[in-house]
Amino acid sequence: MNIRCLSLILCFLSFIIHRQSYVFCSGIATSFVDVVVSELSIDNEYNFTVLSGRSLQVINRGDKQINVTITPQVPQYNLKVGSEPIPDINWVKIVPDNYKLETNQTGISDVFIKIPKDKTLRGRTFQFNIEICGYPLGKKDSISLVPALLSKVRFTIKKKKTFLLW
Repeated sequence: MNIRCLSLILCFLSFIIHRQSYVFCSGIATSFVDVVVSELSIDNEYNFTVLSGRSLQVINRGDKQINVTITPQVPQYNLKVGSEPIPDINWVKIVPDNYKLETNQTGISDVFIKIPKDKTLRGRTFQFNIEICGYPLGKKDSISLVPALLSKVRFTIKKKKTFLLW
């Protein structure tokens, strides 16, 4: 990109940002980041709120109502050391995964995972990401800067099935 093109883009952005009636920007927050759980078993379903002691909470820090969407994703980059991307994102379900939030309102979701019965998964650590976006409501003829958060969730599956002997 040459200097002239970059200058034009910067001028345009400066104009848009200073024309507040054309720009909508908001903020969202969550404390559900870098969640790590271990000792999960194959052929079971888990709720990360129960396992980690933290629910997925999203707070609208903006001054307008927003629509929040929460999407699990297979990580394409930034894998934590020792982790593999989750083999199938369909193992993960977020309930609810979409809601409206007023200013300073908090939305709460549960994150579930269903691990299939596959012995090759034992002893491995997987990661999936959760993308949280806050879209403005009722802003059709303006530019919206949509905030997004990315939470990383890692889980380890037990090496072997354990039996209790009485």
